Amino acid sequence: MVDRHYTSLKPYHKAGPNMYAVNHEGSARLKYVEVAGDRMVLRPHNPAYPVEVIPLPTMGKANHSIVGRICYVGLEP
Repeated sequence: MVDRHYTSLKPYHKAGPNMYAVNHEGSARLKYVEVAGDRMVLRPHNPAYPVEVIPLPTMGKANHSIVGRICYVGLEP
């Protein structure tokens, strides 16, 4: 479930980082997001997968690419 109203990079809970849905090149990526200079660093939950580094949008703010915060992941048995 994606909270589309929460696009801030400020932590929602103090306990850990937020995972976000990020729009990049027409597809959504579910990653942890950090800003480093003029780039966004997208880190996967599973460290076996690569980290992506993408440019900030032309407006220069990460929240223009963030669709929303991942607030729930449910798995059906």
